[in-house]
Amino acid sequence: MKKTFWITLTFSLGYLVLALACLVLWRTAHPWLRVDCFSGGYLALRFLGSIHSLISSRGVFHSKPVMREWWALESDQSAPHMVVLLMVADLAVFLDYGHWQLIPSLERPLLQSFGLGLYVADAIWQTWTDAHLARYFSQERPEAMPMDYGPYRYVRHPRYAAAIVGKIAFALVLASAFGWLLAACWGVVLLRKMAVEEAHLQRLFGPKYKSYAQRTARVIPGVY
Repeated sequence: MKKTFWITLTFSLGYLVLALACLVLWRTAHPWLRVDCFSGGYLALRFLGSIHSLISSRGVFHSKPVMREWWALESDQSAPHMVVLLMVADLAVFLDYGHWQLIPSLERPLLQSFGLGLYVADAIWQTWTDAHLARYFSQERPEAMPMDYGPYRYVRHPRYAAAIVGKIAFALVLASAFGWLLAACWGVVLLRKMAVEEAHLQRLFGPKYKSYAQRTARVIPGVY
């Protein structure tokens, strides 16, 4: 399983290097001009988040069944393919910011600053979520009941909620129409994934999960 960990780490870091390459103005006098405080700040935060997520979850790599549950492969085997496809599509947002700038009017420092601040808050939420999730899955025998502590005390899908908010922040920071289109696509995919995963958890935990679902929100406390 250590091999899988290193493959995942290589993929995560390789993706960020590719994203950075999409911002570089190759063969120009100022190749790093578009790696500014917004795009550079976003990539730095995403790098730190990726490293934390992998290090905190390294315990799940000791068991293939646990690893499959961690990646939700038991509930939805097709979702990872769609996620990879959308991640590749996200590179168009970096290209738009670095080279195309198809809708220049979207590039407003105030909105970009708000987006970066939103991403900082989102990263903190996701770090908190990952810490609890990793602790749960790193147990030799995970509890036979749904998590109802930490961020899971408030919402049933804090990680997916963080992913959706993160994509909205991404669109704001990089001021891209592609970013908003992809944020909508990510939202559709993740909401479907939540529904599929809830059906799986209902089968897994039975009445315990139904009771948990009745007292928590799916994504936004008090709203949805």
